[in-house]
Amino acid sequence: MEGWHALLAVYCAVFFMTWPSVIRGEECTLDGVRGVLVPGEQCDLFWEKTMNELDNNSVNANESAIVCCPVFQSEPNCGKVSQYDGTFSHDSRETQLDQFPWAVVISYRWFSKTVCSGSLITREFVLSAAHCYSQPRKALLPTQYRVRLGDWDLNIDKDCQYVDGAQVCNEYPPVEIPVRTIVNHRLYEPKRRDFLHDIALLRLARPVEYGALISPVCMPSWSRQVPQEIVGQDFTATGWGKTHAFMALQRKLKIGMSGLNMTVCMRAYKMTAPEVPQVQLCIGGKRRRDVCYGDSGGALMRRENDLSRWTQVGIISFGANHCDQGFPGVYTNVAFYLDWIQRVIQDATGVASGA
Repeated sequence: MEGWHALLAVYCAVFFMTWPSVIRGEECTLDGVRGVLVPGEQCDLFWEKTMNELDNNSVNANESAIVCCPVFQSEPNCGKVSQYDGTFSHDSRETQLDQFPWAVVISYRWFSKTVCSGSLITREFVLSAAHCYSQPRKALLPTQYRVRLGDWDLNIDKDCQYVDGAQVCNEYPPVEIPVRTIVNHRLYEPKRRDFLHDIALLRLARPVEYGALISPVCMPSWSRQVPQEIVGQDFTATGWGKTHAFMALQRKLKIGMSGLNMTVCMRAYKMTAPEVPQVQLCIGGKRRRDVCYGDSGGALMRRENDLSRWTQVGIISFGANHCDQGFPGVYTNVAFYLDWIQRVIQDATGVASGA
């Protein structure tokens, strides 16, 4: 069987029908690949590769085409919790050396200027924001970017800090790997003010070795797509951005923020309601408690109910020009794009996660 084209033929034959008994969002497995049952128009792989080949009149408009949509499956060792994670805090502060080992810095390959942040999700792929690589001044060849992993202080190679009065240092230097390819979401449009579909995947030139300072973050479950469910919940963002509009410390920072209703961000930035309301999240809105320049593309995270691992729920997308003035931030909702992530990785490697 040749990849997803043959697999999609099975999807069409088996699932393209009305299934009153099917619960949308239920897990499913087809040909050894795990996915979820969703309407066909909500499945990136199905929609892009199949819908244009089908007769638009072949299905009644009132019926729902249910498909087993393959979605990205997190790696077993993802979302490692540090002994220093402790309790949630809204304060902005430096991380410990081993906190958030999936956080990476993307810079220009030939000089050290930081472009954006990102998060490692497999040995080869980094999740980031599309706007980082599509603006005219940033639209370089993928190979002109590099990813720095396992770092804490960007100014030095041997990171040290004091913990309980004792100096603790990293045993290993950071790792820098060139970028092989960059894939922005096909629906992202740089000229749009609302930054819809602001998501990108960077493929590294070679797989990275996992260790104490380099490991992947977990992805959310498909079911967590509803933005209203985040209101009042606590989240943590991390990156190397400026502490306010004019100061950059070059050290990995973290900050705690709370979820808001998306209408708060729509009013703040005069946004119109997106056709698919699940694609973005509204977070923060407190003075001096915000991400800033350089953090774009980084992870918005929360710990799962059992607190055993970190899950990335959002990608830092955009906010106010003055990032410490109390405006909320807009984040790409990762749960909505799990099928897109799966498709990009499978197209690049020929291997599906969860297979």
